[in-house]
Amino acid sequence: MFDGQERMDAMIALFILLRNMYYVLKILFRQDEQKAVMFSVAFLLAIGMFFYHNVEQLSYLDALYFSVMTLTTVGYGDIYPVTPIGKIFTMGYVLLGIGVISALIVNFNRALKEFHLNKDKSNRK
Repeated sequence: MFDGQERMDAMIALFILLRNMYYVLKILFRQDEQKAVMFSVAFLLAIGMFFYHNVEQLSYLDALYFSVMTLTTVGYGDIYPVTPIGKIFTMGYVLLGIGVISALIVNFNRALKEFHLNKDKSNRK
């Protein structure tokens, strides 16, 4: 599948990607707004997990999985709410989740832009 050189190139590319992601995350978590957004995401996931565990009788893992799939609007359809209150909760959960996940993406893009601007400035020196 891969010869030795291709494998080495892939490992170097992975290392560079992970290093760059580390710097982007450092920029990201310097922002107070991002800390609030990350707390909101974690809070929403916890609410969803406990709700689906108690109301829809899902295991904690399945409830967390369903919460992540719902908030990210992936929705594979393998797990879905069956109770009326579960369906009503999910409608509001998705609408609230789209806003919070959008804020997360916007802040990530802002940090990525700052990373590239800083990288360009350091390359010019």
